[in-house]
Amino acid sequence: MFRNYLLTAWRHIMKNRLFSAINVFGLAIGMMSCILILLYVRDELTFDKWVPEADKVVRIHSAYYAPDRPPFLTVRSAGRMMEMLKTYASAEVEEGVRVLVNGTAIIKDDTAFNEVVTFADGSFFKVFDLPFAHGDAQTSFANPMSLVISEDMAIKYFGRTDVVGETLVACCLQNNQLELKVSGVIKNLPQSSHMNIDLLLHMDPAMFDFAPNILNTWTSVNTYTYFKLRDGKTAADLKERYITWIDTESPFTEQTGIPGKPSDFIKPNVMPLLDLHLHARKDAGNMGDLSPMGDINMVYTFSGVALLILLIASINFMNLSTAKASKRAREVALRKVMGATRRQVALQFLGEAVAIAALGLLFAFVGVELALPLYNEAIDKSLTFDVLEDLPLLVSLAGVAVIVGLLSGSYPAAFLSRFLPARILKANKSSDVGGASTFRSALVVFQFAISIGLVMCTAVIYGQTMYAKSMDVGYQADGKLAVTSFGTASNSGQAEAIRQALAGLPNVTSVVLSSEVPSQDNENNTGFTLLDRTEGSTSEDSVVLNYHSFGFGFLEAYGIEPIAGRTFDQSFGSDVITPIPEEEGRIGNASVVLNESAVRAMGIASPQAAIGKTLRADVFRAGQYDLTIVGVVPDVYFRSLKFGVRPSVYWVMPNAFRVATVSFEGANVADVVQNVEGVWRQHMPLSPIAHSFVSDMLDAQYASEDAQAKLFAAFSGLAIIVACLGLYGLAAFSAEQRTKEIGIRKVLGARVMDIVRLLVWQFSRPVLIANVIAWPVGWYLMSGWLEGFQYRLDSGFIIVMALVAGAVALLIAWITVAGRAAHVAQANPIHALRYE
Repeated sequence: MFRNYLLTAWRHIMKNRLFSAINVFGLAIGMMSCILILLYVRDELTFDKWVPEADKVVRIHSAYYAPDRPPFLTVRSAGRMMEMLKTYASAEVEEGVRVLVNGTAIIKDDTAFNEVVTFADGSFFKVFDLPFAHGDAQTSFANPMSLVISEDMAIKYFGRTDVVGETLVACCLQNNQLELKVSGVIKNLPQSSHMNIDLLLHMDPAMFDFAPNILNTWTSVNTYTYFKLRDGKTAADLKERYITWIDTESPFTEQTGIPGKPSDFIKPNVMPLLDLHLHARKDAGNMGDLSPMGDINMVYTFSGVALLILLIASINFMNLSTAKASKRAREVALRKVMGATRRQVALQFLGEAVAIAALGLLFAFVGVELALPLYNEAIDKSLTFDVLEDLPLLVSLAGVAVIVGLLSGSYPAAFLSRFLPARILKANKSSDVGGASTFRSALVVFQFAISIGLVMCTAVIYGQTMYAKSMDVGYQADGKLAVTSFGTASNSGQAEAIRQALAGLPNVTSVVLSSEVPSQDNENNTGFTLLDRTEGSTSEDSVVLNYHSFGFGFLEAYGIEPIAGRTFDQSFGSDVITPIPEEEGRIGNASVVLNESAVRAMGIASPQAAIGKTLRADVFRAGQYDLTIVGVVPDVYFRSLKFGVRPSVYWVMPNAFRVATVSFEGANVADVVQNVEGVWRQHMPLSPIAHSFVSDMLDAQYASEDAQAKLFAAFSGLAIIVACLGLYGLAAFSAEQRTKEIGIRKVLGARVMDIVRLLVWQFSRPVLIANVIAWPVGWYLMSGWLEGFQYRLDSGFIIVMALVAGAVALLIAWITVAGRAAHVAQANPIHALRYE
């Protein structure tokens, strides 16, 4: 009997090639989508699970909520917090470690390479038990300045992994080259790690004495601080203890100057290690993490999209199977007359459905192999699909195929197995069952509602991304190359010589220095007090503002013009901030430029009223200064539109310059880059140059949204294709069922266009109803998504995109149906009238 079922299934598939192909390829596309997204989801969910006792490791995050300014969120913490919590929360904390990362030149055989060095306390391996290839945790990290490297780094610099005792030179810390002896080699960490560690240095706190804001501070957040919890303790326990310290014993009880508890201003979070990759984004603000962050919402969203596409493919199978049911009515009736039970008939059709799903899975495997390179490029991952070597994955996918087959074939099996032999054979013809057509129409509505919703979401995501990229950010980003390694030149005293050499290059119009450039928006904050309050001034207390250090000509180079006063000018001789020796104990004087938001935050009536007023502030590493406001510029977006504009102060402080912006015009870009690199090599042969185009740096801020838009577009396209495959099949069946009717209409004078219009309208109604369902759902989802942007498209854009998505779906449906309808309508009426 089983052999008979297989033979019957094969004959049915071959006899109905069109419908079988639609079912197979529809299910293949659905399962391909599921496999691709499953690979992505599995990779995202396994981050850091390889770390021993990962469930006991947590990290503390910082959040500051100052009045009248956006909150400052970061996954970093102040340098002194680790030792404090180890002592104050000793009942919860077993061990703690601070981690810093810094781009450093590593020199080997007179060749310099840009590398990222991870600095960590000596307790690092007590928190993270990383596997060693050579050496061990106890001996390799026992002393400050010990260097542990990965196997990849060992091979890169020495050609082998057994390199304990070898030496690398790092350049530079406070103008000093450091000879670092390799004390251990760790195995390469898995890609599913939120930390990318290749060079790990046991830091000596004294090495950062020149910059107390790094380790010796309660407020400046520069370290990543991890703790290993004691057995039975949770992140919530440590967070509660942390907040208690903030409100009772911390120095913030007197420093905030804000009414209420300090924890109303400082709101820390403690996040488990296993949550960092997918959940740290909500705490990270615009400063990012040690590696690109994931997003749990993307995991949920694309998992849902995959299931929806698979559901559309399954609906195709149900629709086409029930549509063809009337053609198999007599087959079912004869089987029952010969003794087959309803259960046996149902099992036959379920078996056919599983067989088609299995074929679909095989084609899905081929599709995944072809699509995976492009998919990896879109999501910036290196996913692999080794289904034959990954038995759990193979079993899971086979199980999915069986489940899909059973679910897809469940309704057709129940529908076909209930046919009554007496009724079917008495009629001596095939018979349809009332209600089946209505059910098929409902499924078509559901299919297209999903497809239209996906297209709508894709359009809104893409539109918001384009809006963010095209919005006037307040400065000119094109034609600018940012040399981001310029801090090494400043430390070596070569900065001015390199700047002049770069300025003399062909087609270079200017070279200006700064602490950062747009998209390098570091959170530098300090308190500013308005000294000369006059009528119209409402601020009486110190106000926390962001600050940047710009060189002369920076604002002009970026096309930022003042709306009041002037910009920085060397001829005035009073604009520069220089460090004041502590022994002098005096208050310095310099000039500053404010943005409009800072003017409002200080309570000054207007930009014009701000000119000439004085702000007092403790300038980091320079002393206390009285700063005269000489100009006000418009608000410019130094960071992504997702985070808005902060009240900011701009000043000139040469010892803070770390970046050079090379502006150029009318030149081959490659030639400019080559010339800049040549100047750098001439002056800094042992410090590799690092540079990026400012426009590329700005685009990179929206990489996550770009990836979302691309993936949504791809999967929405697949959903439309699958839905149209089903619609084409139904149109073909409908035309076949109405062959005699079409022939009679043509004999009576109907034109081909009349026949096409008749069939097109039949399938337009479900699509129009699908629009009514999809639009409110899409509106709700996209309105919520846009809330995550401070500057976003208005609601009218969603309405327009809803109409466009509906029109596109309707047009595609028309094209799909019309093609098949025209083919049938052009047939000779004589053949139609002889049709049985």
